[in-house]
Amino acid sequence: MITLHPAQSTVYKDIFINKVARYFPVACSRGWGKSYFLSSCAQSACFELMALPASVPNKRVAIIAPTYDQVTEIFWPILAHDMGMEDLAIKSSQDQGRFFLPNNVELRLISYEAVQRMRGKGYYFVGWDEIRDCTKGIDQKKAWESVIQPCITTRWSPMLARQYGAPSPGRAVITSTTNGYDFFYEMHNYEEKDPNWKSYQYDYHSSPYLDPAEIEDLKNKIDPRQFAAEYLAQFKDSGNSVFYMFDRKKHVRVDIPDLQPGEDVHISIDFNVGVMAASMFVVRGSQMHFLKDYMGHPDTETLANVLKEEFLNKGHKVYCYPDPTGHRRQTSAPVGRSDFSLLRAAGLIVLARTKSPGIADSVQAVNRRLMTANGTISMFFHPRAENTIASMERTRWIDKNPDTATLDKSQGFEHHSDGVRYATEFLFPVQSSSTASARGFKF
Repeated sequence: MITLHPAQSTVYKDIFINKVARYFPVACSRGWGKSYFLSSCAQSACFELMALPASVPNKRVAIIAPTYDQVTEIFWPILAHDMGMEDLAIKSSQDQGRFFLPNNVELRLISYEAVQRMRGKGYYFVGWDEIRDCTKGIDQKKAWESVIQPCITTRWSPMLARQYGAPSPGRAVITSTTNGYDFFYEMHNYEEKDPNWKSYQYDYHSSPYLDPAEIEDLKNKIDPRQFAAEYLAQFKDSGNSVFYMFDRKKHVRVDIPDLQPGEDVHISIDFNVGVMAASMFVVRGSQMHFLKDYMGHPDTETLANVLKEEFLNKGHKVYCYPDPTGHRRQTSAPVGRSDFSLLRAAGLIVLARTKSPGIADSVQAVNRRLMTANGTISMFFHPRAENTIASMERTRWIDKNPDTATLDKSQGFEHHSDGVRYATEFLFPVQSSSTASARGFKF
């Protein structure tokens, strides 16, 4: 028996009972139950097809998910075991992601990387899960317009549906959390000009599976844009700004206290010959206060000696957060000495990961310090840190696409903010939000 919560039931009735449209984008929060809902829709579409004569062609149903892992580890158990499709099937294969059902009906689970294999085939119903994460393969819009939608419209048009005695022409449901003004946002607005489209938007309040107390706790841990996208189902775009939460009016403060006697000093560093971008900050409670920065020292050894003279010799412990690759790299004159060894030789304490943190995770760590969803700010900059402030404002993604996690280095603005990322991710790390990757095989 399939049980849907009220929000899911509303969409389901519009698809299978009221038949108000053919294409249904559903923007919803984490925990809404997208996988179960799509599985329910796919099963219902299969039953509609099984009621038709075996001679009817193109009796296929598909669920598309971003990766092979998702279709096999999420959707297969729901369909095969929770909904009994494996018992109903004449034969099935988890490895191939297929259920062969009575009356020549087939249900396929398809990873987005392999979506072009749908080309030229007919599909009565398609469920597309987490379109925002479908980044491996062809462009999403091209996938929809040249592959997925033609599979529906050319083989299951209203005319052919009437000819075959089907209860509906071909349909598609696209469920996803939001990710700014992307193609899913475009699809969500198609209803404004095309009656074949009907859109829905559900935030976390519509999900009975989420604990309100846990959601309140999350507001203290993630930034407002991420919360808006993943739990409020809002389409908010950060543009191509990497540190989209940075705001001079909120984060630049002339009243930040100066370094106090005996206070620990923290230095974020991005190694570059002739640049040596470094930012000095102190940690006060849970806040990071950036007080000044450095730029233009010729090499690591010179910078290390400056920090030693300015802070270490005056009774301050100095903690450095450099690019993790510095343990093996050498950007200074002495041959055979790494950047890390040069810092340590000056008496500075080096704190760094064994390998560079993921750009997306380190950026997220900074943005949530800049402001959490409940409005808490934990990172401030004194106007003296002018290079760091400019770097926070002007660091951009390439092609306005944070999904590629590639920073635009063409203007050289990223050096100080790179150091800020290294330090913030080390001190205040976030759990990886990356989606699972494929294991090297597709079907």
